Amino acid sequence: MSKTIGMQGLGCIVASLLMCGCNHDTQASPAEKQVVAEVPSAAAAGGWHLVWQDEFDTLDMSKWSFEVNCYGGGNSEQQCYTDRVDNAFVEQGMLNIVAKREDFQGPAKQESDPGYDPADTSASMPYTSARLRSMNKGDWKYGRFEIRAKLPRGQGSWPAIWMLPTDYVYGGWAASGEIDIMEAVNLGTTSDRAGAEAGERESRIHATLHYGRAWPQNVYSGLAYRLPNDVSPADDFHVYALEWEKDEIRWYVDGVHYATQRSSGWYSQYLDTEGKLVNGMDDAPYNQKFHMLLNLAVGGSWPGNANDKGIDESVFPQTLSIDYVRAYECSVAPSTGQGCATIGDDAILQEGNQPPVIAPGDDSIGAGPIFELFDDALAAGLQLNSYNPDGEIAVAQVAESGRGDVLSVSKTGTTGNIYFGYAPRVDLSHFAAAGELVFDLNLLSAAQGTELLVKLDSGWPNVSDYSVTLPAVGQWTEIRIPIATILAGGNRFSPGAGANIASILNPFVVEPLGPMQLKLDNIRIEYHADSATELVIYDDQDKAPFALAAYAASGNVVLGEVDVGGEHGNVRSLNFNTNEAVAYFQSAEVNDIGSFERLNFDLYVEADPRASRDFVIKMDCVFPCGSGDYPITSPEIGSWSHYSIPLSELVSHPGSTLDLSRVDTPLVVFPAWGNQQGVVLLVDNVRLTKS
Repeated sequence: MSKTIGMQGLGCIVASLLMCGCNHDTQASPAEKQVVAEVPSAAAAGGWHLVWQDEFDTLDMSKWSFEVNCYGGGNSEQQCYTDRVDNAFVEQGMLNIVAKREDFQGPAKQESDPGYDPADTSASMPYTSARLRSMNKGDWKYGRFEIRAKLPRGQGSWPAIWMLPTDYVYGGWAASGEIDIMEAVNLGTTSDRAGAEAGERESRIHATLHYGRAWPQNVYSGLAYRLPNDVSPADDFHVYALEWEKDEIRWYVDGVHYATQRSSGWYSQYLDTEGKLVNGMDDAPYNQKFHMLLNLAVGGSWPGNANDKGIDESVFPQTLSIDYVRAYECSVAPSTGQGCATIGDDAILQEGNQPPVIAPGDDSIGAGPIFELFDDALAAGLQLNSYNPDGEIAVAQVAESGRGDVLSVSKTGTTGNIYFGYAPRVDLSHFAAAGELVFDLNLLSAAQGTELLVKLDSGWPNVSDYSVTLPAVGQWTEIRIPIATILAGGNRFSPGAGANIASILNPFVVEPLGPMQLKLDNIRIEYHADSATELVIYDDQDKAPFALAAYAASGNVVLGEVDVGGEHGNVRSLNFNTNEAVAYFQSAEVNDIGSFERLNFDLYVEADPRASRDFVIKMDCVFPCGSGDYPITSPEIGSWSHYSIPLSELVSHPGSTLDLSRVDTPLVVFPAWGNQQGVVLLVDNVRLTKS
């Protein structure tokens, strides 16, 4: 059961492929264990050895944990998961997970999110249910898993027996994988199966793998299966099983092998420790430990858009009844699970997906004072993608008179966005304080009250969003949003999270929150120094686009960075082994700093053997344009000295030609020329301020 957005990513986008069907009868009592004949297990005959089981004589919390939240699973589900006996209990040897129609309040975050608080009651949902997991109590790498269960029915019901990685070795959902042993939606409703006969009722179960990259670049493969004679899984108990060995996963129901997937059709691509996108091993991500989940969801992006659509409130309560869960190890080769396979002649081999080619990183991506994203065409290295689980959003490149090509975006529902992706990730730190996202917007139509979000995305939930003030309909309008403003907003859907500007996966995301039609053009990020309230040039590290460098007419200046601890932390060190040198913080492009008032920095003298201790600073606007040598009070040896110099004094300094509208070097610092040998300086907190 794919967990989207907050459950390590965003998932179960199988709605368009695997739709389902409904009657409005409530489910029969689950207390049927003693009268339903058990399907014989294939495990004993196949060399499988039982290593873990729960026969549900009681609710054994040494094997299961409850998830408690009103998060919605990232799929817009409508239930709060609770640990109440109302929603999960054992009776007559059966685990019963009950979904009920009742308004309920609980945590808006899921357990894996930062700041999760089980006592939180900030979110509310119209249904309750339960979700149990065996994480750190039942975790397996390879094996056979058997679950005997009777499923709920009705529009909006979504039972799932599935597995998630315990350690997420390959990163967020779904790069580390997901295994759906069995899912079903809307059993008993009007079937929307391709080729369904008139009056056919929904009876399919689904077997699916989710893998690839972290959302939203995940993929899936699987198939739907109908029991013989179109028997409904909601009418009786059936044994759902999965055999997982190295390089192969197989699905079964009542001993019938109906589906197989192999490692030749799955993959994992993830960020390594250096932040580079790499391919996992051939059998990744299904070469790590997984745990089991049992849950009954209500509504959501899949069942809500399948069969009779939405949720039929009248069918609830509904119950997922589970007789037992058993896990087996292959006695022939426990380390690989191979040698115990149960093979059926009619099983379908799903071909799966092939990994996309990983483009090499491009140092030019995002560099410079202007990062062009789209102007008649998408910038080289970027990819135009969409998150579109419900088929509600479309994007196309179209010709526009007087503009060339523009992007046309149409959204008919509430779910989905379009985005420019850059899989290797791009460092946009130099835009953090003084960058602006700029684009032309033509709003064609919008449902009343619909917001338009733009986002910077480092991979969910590390996303920052901003709500655009919509212009008048039918006219092109330039939109400018400071990057700092977008970053400060964080993620409205996952409070406490936000984009990492040094590691951006998708540098432009557009998400209407409802029906909307619009066009976009001239999308770019521009560096505007004067847009920052404070321009930091150095503080613990060089702040792009500025970097420390040196010029020596003879000898050299050794530049370094040292951690001095305390309030200063990392600082820059300048060791003068010459009498003719300067050190300076410089950018490749000029910057308009006319709105700033003061240059601020701290100096510390570690060594200064000179009899005459004179120091000089400068500000340059592409040498020889500059302030000229501006003497400062000599800092004391062995203590920090702070300087705050009015820019007006640098402009009016005798001989100055300083033009604040085109500064490339905001600070040049050096002992007086001709008398520098042996001086060692530390520099910190270099910044321009507006007061």
